[in-house]
Amino acid sequence: MFRIFGFFILVGALVFASIQLADNPGQISVEWLGYRIDTYFGVALLVLLVALYLLLVAYRLVRGLLGLPGGFLDRRAARRRDDGLNALSLGMAAIAVGDAEEARKQARRAEKLLGDPAKTRLLSAQAAALGGDRDAAGRYFDALTESPETKFVGLIGKLRQALEAGDSEAALPLARQARNLRPDSAFAARTLFTLETEAEDWDEAQKTLFDAVRRDLIPESEAKRYRVAIDMERARLKEAEGQLSEAADFALRALKVEPAFAPAVQIAAAAETSKGRTKKAQKLLEDAWQQAPHPNFAKRYADLWPDDSPVQRFKHIQKLVGTGKETTTGRIALAEAAIAAELWGDARAALDAIPAPERRAAVFRLLAYLAQAEHGNASEARALLERAGSAAPDPAWTCADCGATAEVWTVSCGNCGHFASLSWKQPPRVSTLVSLPPEAISEPAVPETPLIVGDIEVAEAPAPDPAPEKGPPAPTEKPGAADGEPSAEDGDRPNPEDVVRRLA
Repeated sequence: MFRIFGFFILVGALVFASIQLADNPGQISVEWLGYRIDTYFGVALLVLLVALYLLLVAYRLVRGLLGLPGGFLDRRAARRRDDGLNALSLGMAAIAVGDAEEARKQARRAEKLLGDPAKTRLLSAQAAALGGDRDAAGRYFDALTESPETKFVGLIGKLRQALEAGDSEAALPLARQARNLRPDSAFAARTLFTLETEAEDWDEAQKTLFDAVRRDLIPESEAKRYRVAIDMERARLKEAEGQLSEAADFALRALKVEPAFAPAVQIAAAAETSKGRTKKAQKLLEDAWQQAPHPNFAKRYADLWPDDSPVQRFKHIQKLVGTGKETTTGRIALAEAAIAAELWGDARAALDAIPAPERRAAVFRLLAYLAQAEHGNASEARALLERAGSAAPDPAWTCADCGATAEVWTVSCGNCGHFASLSWKQPPRVSTLVSLPPEAISEPAVPETPLIVGDIEVAEAPAPDPAPEKGPPAPTEKPGAADGEPSAEDGDRPNPEDVVRRLA
């Protein structure tokens, strides 16, 4: 549109100039070297323009002839540069598809065409790493770190090599250098944070996390989970050292981020109890129960009155459960406390109130216990235990990454090793059971067996039927795992004192 408009303006200007020259032809006389030229102004102007055009053509012709050798060399160099860049692109594409041989070939071609090793070192290093030549790749990465422009890339390459080799000690300083060189690199920040948590350097990990959040490298929602894990792990370590007050400080910091985090609530409640502040511990547990009921809250709540009878402890649990909404966890806790107090009717009422879709393995184990303890019905108890095996699993500390479950919370998954990946939820029906390290078993952050859910099999001793039933015996979960397990000589009715001791 603008071009058409300009064309019409130009044509108008030429027409206007032609009309002006025709109306005012003028006269020009030139005398030079005895010659005299008389002509109109328009003709003189036209001759001048033609002469200028011819001079321009002649200038370009002479310039082209003089620059012919240099132009040939420039075009050749440009062609080599284009071919070199094309080889670089092909080499990177070969790396992307995993073709190490083609990547090495293109790297050599690019280095030959470009004549600048600094530009092809990254491709050469990647090709060597892809081909499994770690030594050659390491040399290329070392060369990259010598230049300020490529130092970060070289550090990342060496860092990846160290991570692939599982050498965390070598990887940690490399990650720290990379993060200091490029503080805005999300990869460097996350890798450094992961390595610091693996090294249990919690102070540095917290600093790295704070800086990463400030730079929007780690979302705040994700950072909260990491903060809770770090504070909780520090609380657990302090508790293991016997420094319960310091442990409570870290636990309370975790609770500020996640108010009902069960391991932190228990440590904080234990610290208050050790100081004789039972009311405060009671309030802590009641508040946590209202937000997210957890089986260990009920046990810790009952522990606040260790000298009370089972019936009194059942009333305490009733009060705790009454502070929150009716949940399956609350009904199970109530049933367990009722069983410990031999209040069979209350236990059965609590279990019967659980809707059928919410009945998980623990519910059927408790019903089996009731069938055996209340009526001595071993066949019904066995049938209920079989249903427990096919029912939905009970909530456990479940890894969000690999799905493995653990009885106690740990800062990293015992199966995949991922940091802060455990949460209390119902695991998938097929999951990996994590083997806990010895220190986690001897000094757990939470009780190994929350209540009596895992020990119901002690009640399934077969009744002395006149005609013993054929078939496989009822499964036992942890044979001999608990003190006071009834022996065959105890008869087919479980001893309620055993249950009381477990609750205690």
